[in-house]
Amino acid sequence: LIHPSRLDDEWFKNHKEVLLDKIKLLYVGRLSAEKGIYEFLKMFDEAKLNAELSIVGEENNSKISNKNVKFLGYVSEQQSLIDIYDDHNIMILPSFTEAHPYVVDECLARKRPVIIFEDIAYVVKGKKGIFVSKRDINSFLETVKYITQNYHEIQKQIEKNKLPTKKDMLKQISNIVSGSNS
Repeated sequence: LIHPSRLDDEWFKNHKEVLLDKIKLLYVGRLSAEKGIYEFLKMFDEAKLNAELSIVGEENNSKISNKNVKFLGYVSEQQSLIDIYDDHNIMILPSFTEAHPYVVDECLARKRPVIIFEDIAYVVKGKKGIFVSKRDINSFLETVKYITQNYHEIQKQIEKNKLPTKKDMLKQISNIVSGSNS
């Protein structure tokens, strides 16, 4: 089994202290129906949460009227992406389906919790710091409240994760090609 990863040493260095004065949600991904972002944007509007939501990805001319939603555009440069994770305190992954979402491991590498919905609970795979919410406002708000009230303890739990790295992935591939099991 190969664990895909884009994480290198830089993802685990120089963690920025989290600011908890305001909830700053982050979504990193494509703006498409299967990613659940449109339904989440409706929920975000209805929740009237005192929070900001930043979206990293290709803007597709979506008409977003909420002043608390910011499009940051597509970001490919690793350090810029690390800085964006560090400037937020919770990542949201509202997908209806996922395979192995790199963004979850990236976010956890930066010691930031992730909220997903029940549809993709299978991506947790024993990792600490991933919270599964029902796809409704009340459950989402309860999850956010729990995270914000227990943030530093959650970060300590996240540190216990053994996240897959690019180096590990290449070693696994090499072992498969060479027929080695070590």
